[in-house]
Amino acid sequence: MLWRGKDLLSQVASSSANGAALSSGYQELDRHLHRGGWPQQGLMELLLPQAGIGELRLLLPALQQLTQNAYVAWINPPFIPYATALKACGVNTDNLLVVRTRTHEETLWSMERCCLSNGCAGVMAWPEERKLNIKETRRIQLAARSGNTLAMLFRPITAIERSSLAELRLALRPTTCVDHLALDIIKRKGGWPVQGIELSLAQASQTPYDMMHRLHQQLAVWEKEQQLPMPAERADEIGPKTAPKTALEDPETNTQNLRHTTGHGDAVGTLLH
Repeated sequence: MLWRGKDLLSQVASSSANGAALSSGYQELDRHLHRGGWPQQGLMELLLPQAGIGELRLLLPALQQLTQNAYVAWINPPFIPYATALKACGVNTDNLLVVRTRTHEETLWSMERCCLSNGCAGVMAWPEERKLNIKETRRIQLAARSGNTLAMLFRPITAIERSSLAELRLALRPTTCVDHLALDIIKRKGGWPVQGIELSLAQASQTPYDMMHRLHQQLAVWEKEQQLPMPAERADEIGPKTAPKTALEDPETNTQNLRHTTGHGDAVGTLLH
């Protein structure tokens, strides 16, 4: 018995696409995801009450893997990515692209082009929510599948009531612990929704809050050093050369100048120590 070649090829391609999964880095989450991880090709959505609650730390293990041999595009992120912290977390920042668009149409076009470019393993986008519709999520989904790209949309939590063709939808919310993140799986392949998952972000990112705090402290010290006045020896070198000769002949004027120089030297010494 012989199989038709086109049927065999389509079956192999379908099996390969369905088997592709990228570990999230969190065992508790992976066991609830289809085939044990993020879809390596397709669309997923992260629904947030506000930006900066830990959504990027959730994606850090994926970003570490995706940026090793390909680009990850950030389209209209709400803040400038902090390259120092990302690099400290193992992300290859040389393979990060930040794209700024002016209109909703440009955002969709950029996302679609990046997905189909064969150079991007991941595309992250923050679209204009009031203009995004279900047909456009289908358009992004098809582009991501065709280009073997993981497309990620960051949307407000209110979008939970709106229809979407994303394979995976997660609703995120902060917890009382800064290193933890709570999430609900609103939609997934191969299973029903799951609620009440809480993850320790330090578990996979290996960059707990204390380390991030030290990075900010080091940055503050560096900024302070840039604002220091000239060294004391340089100030002393300039002082005598610029003093007028008449000041040395007038005891009263000389005393005033001496007090001024001494006070300046103390101030410099205090800053340097």
